[in-house]
Amino acid sequence: MLNNQIAKKVDEMIEKRCCYCEKASEIRETTGYICNKKGVVPYHFSCKKFVFDPLKLSPLLPAKTLKFSPEDFKL
Repeated sequence: MLNNQIAKKVDEMIEKRCCYCEKASEIRETTGYICNKKGVVPYHFSCKKFVFDPLKLSPLLPAKTLKFSPEDFKL
């Protein structure tokens, strides 16, 4: 039951687009995707067979790298 509640909240937060669907694969050098169900579709397309794939999300901002000096590691 808890997993069902979490899944519903994630569904509300995620935009349903083919670029995030596990059934779609990107076509290189274009903005299109190949869907297992619908064929060739644009990246922003969505259908009722949408299944979210978290591995297709990319972070919006790169992680900040911290700069340390040798004095930071002295006791």
